[in-house]
Amino acid sequence: MKLIVFFLTFSFAFSLTMEEAIQSAIEKNPEIRSQRHAVSSAFYSYRADTNLYLPNFFASASFSRLSQKQSLHIPPFGPFPPLSVESAKQNYRAFSIGLREVLYDGGAREGRVNISSSEVRLQQDLYGEKLEDIKLQVIKAYLDVLSSQEIVDVYRKQLEAIDSQYRRAEAFYKEGLVAITDMLQAKVRLAEVQRDLRKAEGDYSVALANLSKLTGIPQEKLKDLQLPQIADYQVPDLESLYLKALERRLILRAYSERVYQAKKLQDIERSKYLPKVFAQAEYTYSDQNPVISPKGVYTLSLGLSLEFQTLEPYYRVLSRLEEEKRARWELENLKEAIKLEIKKAYEDVLTAKDNLRVAEDALRYAEEFYKLSQEQYKNQIISSTDLLLAEASLTQARKNKVLSYYEYLKAYYELMRAVGGEI
Repeated sequence: MKLIVFFLTFSFAFSLTMEEAIQSAIEKNPEIRSQRHAVSSAFYSYRADTNLYLPNFFASASFSRLSQKQSLHIPPFGPFPPLSVESAKQNYRAFSIGLREVLYDGGAREGRVNISSSEVRLQQDLYGEKLEDIKLQVIKAYLDVLSSQEIVDVYRKQLEAIDSQYRRAEAFYKEGLVAITDMLQAKVRLAEVQRDLRKAEGDYSVALANLSKLTGIPQEKLKDLQLPQIADYQVPDLESLYLKALERRLILRAYSERVYQAKKLQDIERSKYLPKVFAQAEYTYSDQNPVISPKGVYTLSLGLSLEFQTLEPYYRVLSRLEEEKRARWELENLKEAIKLEIKKAYEDVLTAKDNLRVAEDALRYAEEFYKLSQEQYKNQIISSTDLLLAEASLTQARKNKVLSYYEYLKAYYELMRAVGGEI
């Protein structure tokens, strides 16, 4: 079935639009705020890892005291007498400062930077997903308020109709045209409608509270909302919707980043088997030996180091490889889950469309039947029981029309959410 979709809204200066409600939720919702901090944290971690390419600064200073002075004794040699030289002070100071730059580390730094950069993208995608989830929650809560408000209006109309019917039955009874049972039936029905109206008003109050919680807007400002109008719209075929979801859904990109990170972690573990090349510039000072001069000297070094713990990096690589495989399977499982989500949302839209059409037809028939029943009751062709049944059918038809209408809207927005954007 092909459908054509568009939405119109009544614009009132005093009413709160759905877009304004969504924007308020984005600004005030604690889940979204929390996710923003996760993005900031990932960004600062990335900035920290980019500094791994800069030289490493080091400095140290110490003051030492020996238990006693040390001396160097040279025995007599030929005509030369014995010689004793103080080789270390009892109290001495030492100081060093320098820079160390790793020229090559087997790709470990590059891997860490790539992972932290990927984590920024991942957290941004999760933030986008959370944003869309909150938007859908607000939209459904917004529609629930409108729906429950209309249900209250339906019961108020029913209350007016039953009250009018009760007064008419009472008048007919006083004139001796109907039995007292007609008046009593109308009175019982009036009490039942009052009960239903009270429940509907309670549901409306709960819907307002829920929307207020999501948006942070006081309930008194949520009583004037814009009413969406709906007509036919076209839903593409399932395959095209699925392809759009593969391109748009941020959660798929986030899971892809996890696969990428697992691969880079393998590279970092492999780098442990590779040598590290470094250059170092250092200044050292020590006055420990009083006969050595100068006390401070500069040193330039170029070195190579290799250090690993037997097979530990090898098994770490295998562990990361298994993590990559797990991440890939999770990604594939997510794709299938999204495909199923789209199919369900697609069928829900078509079903909601059919239900709305049936509800509209049923309402039209119920209105005609109720008008006819009113005329027949006035002419004493049918009993009060028949008129009450006709009125109950009309109320139920009105209620079903309201519920079907908003279920249709919700189904459309849920399909949009499943696809990741406009259909």
